[in-house]
Amino acid sequence: MAACRRFAKGTTDGVRPPWHQRCQGGLTPLALALLASLVVSTPGWALTLRILDAAYDQHVADGELWTVRVRVQNLEPNAQAMELVVILTNQVTGEETTPIDAGGPSIVSGGIHTFVQTASVSAGRYTVTFRILDGNAARSDQITGKYPLHVGTNTELLHVFPDALHLGTIPPGRFMQPVPLEIRWDFYRFNRLGADQPFTIRVYSDNSSRYRGIPGALLDGSPAGLVSEDGRFTIPMKIWTVNFGPDFDETGWKADTMGPPPVDDDTYWKGPLLTSGGREVGSVAWLRIPDYSEMSSDPTTWRRLIGQEPDNQRFVTDTNVTGDYTLTSPLTVYLATEAWAAAVQGRYAATLVVELWSP
Repeated sequence: MAACRRFAKGTTDGVRPPWHQRCQGGLTPLALALLASLVVSTPGWALTLRILDAAYDQHVADGELWTVRVRVQNLEPNAQAMELVVILTNQVTGEETTPIDAGGPSIVSGGIHTFVQTASVSAGRYTVTFRILDGNAARSDQITGKYPLHVGTNTELLHVFPDALHLGTIPPGRFMQPVPLEIRWDFYRFNRLGADQPFTIRVYSDNSSRYRGIPGALLDGSPAGLVSEDGRFTIPMKIWTVNFGPDFDETGWKADTMGPPPVDDDTYWKGPLLTSGGREVGSVAWLRIPDYSEMSSDPTTWRRLIGQEPDNQRFVTDTNVTGDYTLTSPLTVYLATEAWAAAVQGRYAATLVVELWSP
């Protein structure tokens, strides 16, 4: 190895130069290896402070203060200062706000500090993120709240447009009506535990005063759908919204951008084919509208468009713990009819009910 100068140019004898001007030739291969190991293994941010748990109000009335409680433990061998930052992300707009940014005291090694903070939050639905910074304002730990934050006022709003739908002449076979229903909604209720109150928007026909059926028939027909003027015959109706049907990975139909699936495709009208030759009826995109007389207290007999059911395992998942299958307002619903060879000519009508229901 070539010899190197002891001091950098321009320094005075006996004065140690800065580290970047010193000779590097004296480092042994072992020292270089250790230095490289240290550089590679250093993380982007170190866990010097740990969030043990976080509790917060799931619901807040608009204008009231929101309260959070966060316990933090110091994992450093020395005392450490800390800072709590709470980030809210609006579930509709994606906008982030920081209603809480509070410093904490210096905590001894192994010590635990509990933050209790309040803040004013605008109306809306938010995901909640808790972040802890160390004394150097570097991120130390971060967790996401399990439940969303809902800020609002007691509200039950439902509006359907148009309020009367003229179908015109119904052609033979399957036919999707070109004019959809637009449903505007808003719901804000919470129970005694401060959790979401279950609710759903359901659709059904109410033809008890219209339908008589065919006298002497072996089986009573269903009053659901459109009923003829004389009350003897019906034409079934189906409904579709983006909550219905199989996933894109299963059929290749991306409903949120491509719109309602074609009614003349049995994959969406009857269900995707199974390897056994049958069809997966649980993945049908176009769903039948039942009549009120056919519904019971069992929600599976309803036709639900949106809703939130924390206790219904059908909609609760690891990433959707509130059972929320709502759509932003307004939501669009399409109607379709099926008039086959057995359909009888005449004038048909129905009373279609769109209902916001909560126990």
